[in-house]
Amino acid sequence: MKKRIVSFILAALLICTLLPTSVFAADIVASGTCGDNLTWKLDSNGTLTISGTGKMWDYSWDKSPWYAIRNQISEVVIENGATSIGNIAFDSCENLRNISIPNTVKSIESGAFEGCEILQSITVPNSVTSIGNWAFYDCTSLKDVYY
Repeated sequence: MKKRIVSFILAALLICTLLPTSVFAADIVASGTCGDNLTWKLDSNGTLTISGTGKMWDYSWDKSPWYAIRNQISEVVIENGATSIGNIAFDSCENLRNISIPNTVKSIESGAFEGCEILQSITVPNSVTSIGNWAFYDCTSLKDVYY
């Protein structure tokens, strides 16, 4: 009986080593920089993660580094250390459903989430002291902004 259990465990471990890593974690599909000390990466699950420290760069219409792949973005996670969300950063991310903003963010600039049509709610941390004009313009599904 013990030999069968050990054999089963060994077989299961062998199968696990043969599985592709994408079974366990999402693949990175694109990445780059979005501030002097900020980087971004988009994974195959649609999560765009902003990492590092400091201010996010400001953008003009269709100039954010992820604009060409914006329809793949369903979630944005901004990690501790980022201090702002730049102008028009997530403009027209029509599939963006969720965003996580840490307490290190002090400002959300103009048009930051403009046209994020299915974004339904957002929690703005107490650390945010400035929200630019049209930051949530044309977010037609946005029902709640929590401060």
